[in-house]
Amino acid sequence: MGSAPPIPATDWLPNDSETESLSLPDGRRLAYATYGDADGYPVLFCHGTPGSHVAARLLAAPARERGINLIAPDRPGIGNSEDAAVTFEDWPDDAANLLSHLDVDTAGAIGFSGGGPFALTCHRLPEIQRVALLGSSGPPSVGATGRVQQFVGALSRHAPWALGRLFRLQRWFALRRDPSYAVGFVAEETPETDALTADEVARVVRADMLTSMARGPSGIIREQRLLSQPWPFALEDISVPVTVFQGQNDANVAPATGTALAQQLPDASLERVDSDHLGTLTAAGDDALAAAQRRTRV
Repeated sequence: MGSAPPIPATDWLPNDSETESLSLPDGRRLAYATYGDADGYPVLFCHGTPGSHVAARLLAAPARERGINLIAPDRPGIGNSEDAAVTFEDWPDDAANLLSHLDVDTAGAIGFSGGGPFALTCHRLPEIQRVALLGSSGPPSVGATGRVQQFVGALSRHAPWALGRLFRLQRWFALRRDPSYAVGFVAEETPETDALTADEVARVVRADMLTSMARGPSGIIREQRLLSQPWPFALEDISVPVTVFQGQNDANVAPATGTALAQQLPDASLERVDSDHLGTLTAAGDDALAAAQRRTRV
């Protein structure tokens, strides 16, 4: 299986060509893409909320350089993955089926933003050796979120129909505006990477937003509700080493959240990043790949 093609020079919208899929035991389709080195060390990428497999494109170049096969599934209701009432506790079963499908017996995991708790729940899989968190959400008891995130969380619990309309309107604007419109939800300014210009990063972020709602907003609404409620697992029970990367200028996830996560996880270290939310992914993504690649679990 090869990795996804490079980012085209022109703007693009989500399509089916870069993803593959597998049929889960209950008959659902789970879509995924791979980036980096197809023969490299496997690392499971858990996208944000809203988000999709497309965000992993931002780490494709460093993954290739490090010899990492970055496996990026779309969670239920996202992209080409069929919807289902999957919770934090259910997600490891989907992840295990994907790893088995790809003949993976040892892997790391990365969770960005709202994907953080989904990466952490995979600690119970014997394949997962380490976890790296990039600007990860925390449970309500641990960390504060920005006002927008608090508002979205409240709508997901009390008026999901209104949140659905809001997300549809957001997608409508994203389809018609410059890619910088999408960047404004996750960054103060568009970052660059060693491999991508600011314009290319903006196109990836725009496509990520559009792909996240390709099947409608139901998957995102469900995940926003999960994130805004007490998590059904204790941080103290996470059994693998975790590296927490936290942007110090993050307006989406408060810097105190990263500090609290690192303090409460049994085996964790904190890496402070001089950046905002999206900038944490682009600036610290290479270090997160390195952290997820270490093989120390017995």
